[in-house]
Amino acid sequence: MQRGDRVVLFDLRRGALVSSPEFEQSQFVEGDLGDQTAVFDAVGSNQIDTIFHLGAILSANAEERPEDAWHANITGTRNVLEAARRFGCKRVIFSSTLATYGGDLPDPLPPDAPQWPASLYGTTKVAGERLGVYYHHRFGLDFRGIRFPALVAPRGAAGGASAFVSAVFEECVTKGGYTFYLEPTSRCPIVYIGDAVQALLKFHDIPPDRLTRRVYNIAGSVATPEALAAVVHARLPQVKITYDPDPFRNAIVNTWPAHVDDSDAQTDWNWQATYDLERMADEIIRIIQDDSD
Repeated sequence: MQRGDRVVLFDLRRGALVSSPEFEQSQFVEGDLGDQTAVFDAVGSNQIDTIFHLGAILSANAEERPEDAWHANITGTRNVLEAARRFGCKRVIFSSTLATYGGDLPDPLPPDAPQWPASLYGTTKVAGERLGVYYHHRFGLDFRGIRFPALVAPRGAAGGASAFVSAVFEECVTKGGYTFYLEPTSRCPIVYIGDAVQALLKFHDIPPDRLTRRVYNIAGSVATPEALAAVVHARLPQVKITYDPDPFRNAIVNTWPAHVDDSDAQTDWNWQATYDLERMADEIIRIIQDDSD
């Protein structure tokens, strides 16, 4: 909205994000991605120009609720793409994930490495990428996707195997401690939410003739539970951080690449992460503390 855009938010329910000051001028539409009529009505009646398709059931929840994951991630993505085609949307920006790759990957990970995901979430995101590229070739839809690493935010999404990267900050500030469900040295590629938002906007704005691919990888930092614990302890020395590894979630995280080649994004649309782990920790802890006052 700071750019002068009219924003319509579509979600299952009105959450805390909608009541945030930056979204107070936005329109909210309650609906289910898997409900074709709801998606079509939201896009058609609001004359949507561009869709940022960010909705999904994340990794751990997808394994526990596979039918829900299929409904949201597969049927929902198809509904979004078909709505964009029918109602003449100019562009669809799709949020994908590095979980589309499997284990035993080269390091750094090249963007065209084979995608053999180890999770249902990753599998549905590969399908979404392929379907979006099909809509581009078949119908001329300007489909663009970003494979994100784990996103770190003051109010991080729950239900993913990567939820720990945000939860450690929130629980240490609000509860005085955190227990990691991973081994201390498990590596996870991360990017801060502020950088992720800028990536989406920059990627949206770049002219089509600058793009050399439909789906790009981006990279930020590499985090381990022990590295996150260290930056938190440096700022909140009184908190208690422990480890109780869950073999299932630990195995998912260990299939993810640690380092990612994002040179195509850097070259084609000037992508560059600006937050390292220290700056990220400073900002997240400050925001959570301010919200808790």
